[in-house]
Order: sequence, then C-alpha cells, then structure tokens
Amino acid sequence: MDEILLMQNFCLISGLSADEAEQWEPLVLACWEELKGKLRAGVDVKNHEQRLTLACAALANHRFQSIQGTVCASVKVGDLSFTQSDGQAARKELMEMVGDLIDSQGVCLKGVEICPAR
Repeated sequence: MDEILLMQNFCLISGLSADEAEQWEPLVLACWEELKGKLRAGVDVKNHEQRLTLACAALANHRFQSIQGTVCASVKVGDLSFTQSDGQAARKELMEMVGDLIDSQGVCLKGVEICPAR
C-alpha cells in the first residue's frame, strides 16, 4: 500500500496538515496492518486501493481523536446544545465501504436466545 496515499487520506479526514500528521504515521500504518489482516484471501489490494486507504484513514482518525480526547458526545448550556458524533458512525460507514473485502470468519453473535424444544 502506498504510504503517501494513506497519509494524504488521514490528513484529509483528520484535518491535520502533513507536518502535524507526520508524528501519527505509526498509528496510521498500524491501522493499515490491522485492516490488511482482516481482508479475505485473494483480495487484490491495488484494485481496491482508494477504498482501503479511505477506510484505513477513517479508522486511524477515530483512534487519533480518542487518544487526543477530542471526542465530545454532547454539551448543553441552557437552551443551547451541541452534539458531535464520536466518530463511530462515520467510521462504520467507511468500513462498510470495504465490507465486501473483509473476511467474516470468526464472527460471533451474542444475545441469541434459543428456545428449548417442548
């Protein structure tokens, strides 16, 4: 994967300049390794490069914001309120962009009640 493209997409999503984002390159590369590890066997990364780099950048931005503590769910002062997504919804949408490339083995469903036979 082109590391420059990964970092450009991270800058685009995070709003950081290239200089500011440079110190976060290890985080971005770790997110790429994680995403790459979840791909189905036989997925040609080059054919899906744009989608994968964008999904990687979204994942890295979510982690960056969590580390920075800049995530704010909601603030209310009198009649004024401010609500901001924690990034989960945006991250989920971007990860869905590459859902067809992700290996779904090992998925565990919890909370499924099994009715006993009578």
